[in-house]
Amino acid sequence: MWTAVGIQSFGGGSATLALIRKAFVDSSGLVTPEEFSRDWGLVQIAPGINLFALTILIGRRTGGAAGIAVGLIGLLTPSIAATIVLTALYAHIAQVPWVHAALRGIVPATVGIGIAMGIQTLAPSASEAKREGVFPLLTCIAILLAAVLAERAAPTAVVFILIAGGLLGACETAIRLRRSESKSEGTQ
Repeated sequence: MWTAVGIQSFGGGSATLALIRKAFVDSSGLVTPEEFSRDWGLVQIAPGINLFALTILIGRRTGGAAGIAVGLIGLLTPSIAATIVLTALYAHIAQVPWVHAALRGIVPATVGIGIAMGIQTLAPSASEAKREGVFPLLTCIAILLAAVLAERAAPTAVVFILIAGGLLGACETAIRLRRSESKSEGTQ
């Protein structure tokens, strides 16, 4: 499974993320959509290569230390081989006009994959918020919009945006739990 993910990961981080999700959430069911979204959110907090961190989390959950090793080998080996071959090939055809035209098409395709992955990753949180009521759903939407605007205003502040999103989510939950406790005390 990991080798297939690595072999097909020519499209960049979004494509690889989509393939990892497809392999472990959609095809095998080894990871739930909620676990995948939570893990992807978690690895965004730490600096570094997020796909490695996600691979380690999923590998540990599905196979312990051996799962981590197999996951990293499966993620890296085909990607390294493909990168070497494609780099050597590109060096020979870099000035061909159709290559530049093809690359202009790859960029929007990659962005499209990223948007699709964003929607799939957000869906479990949005569904849970919707089940819990209007306030959590509105909070989820507000955090999403605020993160987009904040990232556009200060692209280097990603860690602060993630921390702020986490704090807003925690505050919303605390407020909702207090309201729930107050209502249950009032009915007793």
